[in-house]
Amino acid sequence: MDLAGIRELVAGLSSHDRQDLLRWLKDSEATRLRSERAEARSAVIGQRADTLRGAVAWSLLTLLVFLCVEGFVFRSGWYFKFVQPESSAGQLHFQVFWLNHELPAKVPEVGVAGDSRIAEGFSARTATAAAGDKIHFWNIGVAGSSPRTWYYLLRGGDPDRTRFKTVVLGIDKYADVDGTEDLRNRPTDLFYVSSQLRLTDCPEFADSHPDPAVRHDVLVGCLFKGITMRRDLLDFLADPVKRFDAARDWRNLGHGYIDGYGGKPEDLKGLSMDPATHALTFPPGLKDWQKSSVENTYSHAFAPLPQSGSVTAYRRQWLTKIVDYYAGTKTRIILLELPRGPIPPPESPVLPTAVSELSRRPNVTLLPKEMFHDLERPELFADGLHLNHHGRPIFSERLGRKVAELMGVK
Repeated sequence: MDLAGIRELVAGLSSHDRQDLLRWLKDSEATRLRSERAEARSAVIGQRADTLRGAVAWSLLTLLVFLCVEGFVFRSGWYFKFVQPESSAGQLHFQVFWLNHELPAKVPEVGVAGDSRIAEGFSARTATAAAGDKIHFWNIGVAGSSPRTWYYLLRGGDPDRTRFKTVVLGIDKYADVDGTEDLRNRPTDLFYVSSQLRLTDCPEFADSHPDPAVRHDVLVGCLFKGITMRRDLLDFLADPVKRFDAARDWRNLGHGYIDGYGGKPEDLKGLSMDPATHALTFPPGLKDWQKSSVENTYSHAFAPLPQSGSVTAYRRQWLTKIVDYYAGTKTRIILLELPRGPIPPPESPVLPTAVSELSRRPNVTLLPKEMFHDLERPELFADGLHLNHHGRPIFSERLGRKVAELMGVK
């Protein structure tokens, strides 16, 4: 029907019928518009759903690729072959590498673990010679390390618990004196042991940090090693060839470098302390790093900080964990108090609770605390903490002879 026919038809309708027809047309148009809008909404929703599904799929794929790459690079151990040797992670990783790749000696072996005071102050060659070459000593000291990191070093380097006949642990002080840092919340420990942490270690390792924020960061860094190692990785990418060469050299020859090291040549001759005021007098010509080290060593020696028991709790957990690791084996644990500084500090009123408890264990020996106190002289120290090339051989020879005596080696 054309437009004229429609007009004729409408003109023939009554007023009431025309109103009904108008309402019907309006309702039909509204229905049509609603239908079109619904179809449009459905199309948009469908498009959004497709976009969301695509985004989720892409995110999952990206995460999967990241986990695969992260796992290959870091969890396979590949990256740590080329970690910066002088870094905290590199020092500990290569100690484990050498222990795993060098053949055991034909004589009993002794591992001497500790922080930089062992790394700087102990000579494995001197101790071996002092024991008549009937014991082979390892210097497995790592600068800046702590008992938490020593546990993972020993677990990684002595997985069968048969390499070492004796493990010596160098402790700064037997007394459980709290310092300015709560060792339990030291996030840098994660970087040291990143190469040794398994996925199954992450919950316990993270939980050993009481601070919730630190615990969260450590857990994430343990699960995703790429986050922990990002700075080292960026340095690697800046000059891969240089890193390959440095890591290869340290991997092949680094243990010999450590054994051949003779100690720092500097000394503190002329250093003195006023017994009444505790004021330090420095000799002329002393370097800034020597002065600051001495000042840091004695900054709280005569004005101790409030004690919370954090060191006791920390040592109970991690020194005990090391002792437990070797429980039931033939390996003996020896604890020693290191020379405390170039000038003897006052005796602490804080009790040596943790080491006293460990000394009751059948496989633990506690050396007399004063065994190395006579070495606390300025001429034997390079700075406030570390023995120099004069103090190093004295300490090493004495320790070598004492360990040989305890092991019954003549």
